[in-house]
Amino acid sequence: MDFRPPTDEETLARFGYRQQLRRSLGSFSNFAVTFSIVSITTGIFANYGNGLKAAGPAFVWTWLIVGTGQTLVMLVFAQLARQIPISGYAYHWTRQLVGPRWAWWAGWLMILQMLTGMPGACYAFATYIAPYLGIGPANRNVVLMTITTLVVIAAINHFGIRIASFGNNLTVLAEVGGSGLAGILLLGLVLHRHTHSWRFLTTHPGQPAGLPYLGAFAFSSLMSAYTLTGFEHAANLAEETHQPHSRVPGIILFSVFLAVALGFLVLLGFTLAIPDVGMAADDPTPLLSILGHYFPPLVTNGAMLLVFVAMFGSSLAGYTSLARMTWSMARDGELPASAWLAQVSSRRVPANAIWTVAVLTSLFVFWAKVEVIITGIATLAGYLTYAVVVAATLANKPRNPQHGSKEDSAKEGIRPNRALSLAALLWLLLLLGMIGLPRSGWTGSVATGVALAVGGVWLVFRKKAD
Repeated sequence: MDFRPPTDEETLARFGYRQQLRRSLGSFSNFAVTFSIVSITTGIFANYGNGLKAAGPAFVWTWLIVGTGQTLVMLVFAQLARQIPISGYAYHWTRQLVGPRWAWWAGWLMILQMLTGMPGACYAFATYIAPYLGIGPANRNVVLMTITTLVVIAAINHFGIRIASFGNNLTVLAEVGGSGLAGILLLGLVLHRHTHSWRFLTTHPGQPAGLPYLGAFAFSSLMSAYTLTGFEHAANLAEETHQPHSRVPGIILFSVFLAVALGFLVLLGFTLAIPDVGMAADDPTPLLSILGHYFPPLVTNGAMLLVFVAMFGSSLAGYTSLARMTWSMARDGELPASAWLAQVSSRRVPANAIWTVAVLTSLFVFWAKVEVIITGIATLAGYLTYAVVVAATLANKPRNPQHGSKEDSAKEGIRPNRALSLAALLWLLLLLGMIGLPRSGWTGSVATGVALAVGGVWLVFRKKAD
């Protein structure tokens, strides 16, 4: 009797799918893409000023709060990644757990999150690199540079996953050597000079004390909430990764732990190095100004070069994952023009999905124009998706594989830890309230609601057409 473990292709066939994409990624390449999507550099550089303006230096503690809560979500997702190793993670996880109706909403929300979050990384890249290219900081210039970046990234993805993954391998080094090294150097410098005491990290000048401050503190968590996501995208490359059931869970765990630890050191370094809180909060590129205050141009420019590589790599990785998510749902006929979007090119990449994403994200950037709106919509949609997936683990009921299809047999092995799932769901509901209820978060909440309504209209239209 043959007791060999099933191949990756045989595991995929258990869920009713055949191998179409090129399976060529190992553990490090998958980790590189995943850590690039998390990208503490992009998240912190894009949103640090907003957090500082909202709640003062004390906002840095939201990083540890969000990091602790996200650890619960990470553990749930690592279990699902091991048991359901299919691209299109949120959509397919929910489909296997509770069926296609809720799966469609999970997929739609995750596409919305990536359609808005990934352009946010491009917008941050354009904002910081514009001064180095001699381009004025006018919003129109930043928007045009963002759209140009999206088109370049689409072209890279068009030519294959190996090219994109090579770029992301470099991005990991840039993440650690850019913002990571800069933050740690600043932390050592300010501790040596006693620039600020640790009490500085509890201050919030210009904000009320006591309970009235909680609203500002809650909304300032947007930076942390926006950044400490994306770790689950390791599962979105499952059909292009060797042995994803054993490799992807570990990649998810390591990505979160590294991001929380390194990111907090970066936040401590830059925040304790602030020369003037008011000026830093109003500066469109506050972290660049802080670096320039302490280091000569040669050092600052070298660090920013690595930061630019990290930001571009984050956008590249996010684009790669979004195209796979779109292709995965289209493969099941769940999106408009699914037959066209599901086509795979001769390079074995979802080329039609890649260029459709370029058009949609460019239109979104042209409409949103402001980083805080882009970030707000992406964060709300992402955490709503997380809540749907985690709730699905609680609603999941065991099935009898003796009376079903291959897909039913695959579902029988899904056994998420219910206590862990409940704790994660409570955390997600709390965080959604923190970033969605304060008045400063209403623009993102309304825009997300409109996007959900559009999805509902399409779902009703599709059912009538069927």
